[in-house]
Amino acid sequence: MINHHRRPTALRKILQREGKSLSTADIHTELCRWFNDFSLHVKTTLRDLEALTEAELVTQGETGSDKKSKYWKTGRGSFDLTLSPTEAMTLAAIFDHAERFGFPPHTEQLTKLREYATTEITKHSKRTVAWTQRITSGTRFTLLKPGKYDPAHLDLIQGAILDDASLEVTYLPRDAGGVECIYLLKPLALSYQDSNVYLSAYVLEEQWPQSDPPASDTYRGKYSSNGPKSMCALMLHRMVEVKTSWQKIPGPASYDVNSFEAQKHLMTIHGESPIQLKLRLSPNLHNRLTENPLAEDQVVVQYADDRWDLSCTLHDTQGLRLFLLSNAGDIEVLAPPVIRAHVRETLRRAASVYAGD
Repeated sequence: MINHHRRPTALRKILQREGKSLSTADIHTELCRWFNDFSLHVKTTLRDLEALTEAELVTQGETGSDKKSKYWKTGRGSFDLTLSPTEAMTLAAIFDHAERFGFPPHTEQLTKLREYATTEITKHSKRTVAWTQRITSGTRFTLLKPGKYDPAHLDLIQGAILDDASLEVTYLPRDAGGVECIYLLKPLALSYQDSNVYLSAYVLEEQWPQSDPPASDTYRGKYSSNGPKSMCALMLHRMVEVKTSWQKIPGPASYDVNSFEAQKHLMTIHGESPIQLKLRLSPNLHNRLTENPLAEDQVVVQYADDRWDLSCTLHDTQGLRLFLLSNAGDIEVLAPPVIRAHVRETLRRAASVYAGD
């Protein structure tokens, strides 16, 4: 005989494991298999499910093929973790941040967890206000709309990373004139940047059905393959088709998405080594960068009454160059010469656009 104290826990775990609505009959069959005991009556399982519904651990699910049967799914309280109200607020802020930066398909995968966090906030709060009126996230920069990708592609990629599988990806590389390429690759990691999702991958082979492959010394453009047997970063919204491959592809040894080798493709890093950056700051940027340093080793010394010199060590990235250009009226780049020249020439081109005004 199945212990009645253990049945509710088993029912919750069965529904959590399936991740979808199940009929009473299917749940009952799984419960009997769980305990390897088929003496339990289905009406007992039904009563257990109804009791769990009252505690919001289980809820009515979407009707399936058996129209006469009740269907069940996990409820908003059916989580084994326990969050304090402040932890729930932090989790709610993370959800809000993800949606604001263009990742609603990802938060939709975690609807139950989000509902649980919301319940914990409201249940323990003395104020009867919606948490969305008390938590928000954002940026002062203009957010671009995310590139549209197929959520099914993301599911396949996540599964392949977890299962150590390979993929065949039909892709539209940038700067290739709209020509599709097929990559046989090993998916290594996902990177969420600004409003887009990127795949760090090792490409074993590539095919160009509509054209000849680029010459080995040809610039491939950003976010496309760097050629066979190399690592790269690909945009999910440029993937036309994603299929699981039977071929086993060994990934790079000791791969880490935070390593320089991976980040130089994902973040556009110029050069192989960190640079010694030296800037001259106005009062406005002095205040900002004193409160929010560019790097851990940042040093700021006063140069004149209204100017400060900043020095630090960091990589020369696309993000750094964009930051310097967006604050060019308050920052003078003193070193290194390559970044000073980049800012100077970019500003000259910008000024020429408005030369006729």
